[in-house]
Amino acid sequence: FAPNVGVGELRALVAPGRRAVVYLGLLTPYQGVDHLLQAIPAVVERVPEAYFLVMGYPNVQAYQRRARQMGIAEHVRFPGRIDYDQASRYLALGEVAVGPKLSETESNGKLYNYMACALPTVAFDTPVSREILGDLGVYAPRGDVGALASAIAGLLENPERSRRLGLDLRRRVEARFSWQSTVRQLRRAHELAILRNKRGKDG
Repeated sequence: FAPNVGVGELRALVAPGRRAVVYLGLLTPYQGVDHLLQAIPAVVERVPEAYFLVMGYPNVQAYQRRARQMGIAEHVRFPGRIDYDQASRYLALGEVAVGPKLSETESNGKLYNYMACALPTVAFDTPVSREILGDLGVYAPRGDVGALASAIAGLLENPERSRRLGLDLRRRVEARFSWQSTVRQLRRAHELAILRNKRGKDG
């Protein structure tokens, strides 16, 4: 795990003048990390100050080597595994978050963390991403690296839109996916089940 770091050390992950795009999750192809790295050159071409914090594990060294081979090492950093308790501090370094998971059925829990941190979020267009982000996500067709890069750059180029989307996502996660919201939904489902059961007996 990455150790608890001070504010100064944390900020040092992103050089002054750089604008961070953050990813936090497993570093594997099925999570779309390869697609994300492939998108970096096109993003930097449009937004030269863009900088990518690709946080997580395993395969950190393998992806570091790949970044060097691709000639993008100066635009991306791999801090490694992040203690979950520290996740929000690291995510707060970002202006934009990316969840490029390729699976159309597997859950994408990182999106909830992005939303809780009020980060505008780019994701591949899958049913799972749509269910979580709704109309507030910025989507690229599944597996389309060019569209992924364009979506990321578009948010960086429009900070005001990005800020609004982030705040709206924060409100969405509080309203629909917080523990309080989940309890309300479970209570309502329980009440409806009792009502249906009572009607069945009365009938």
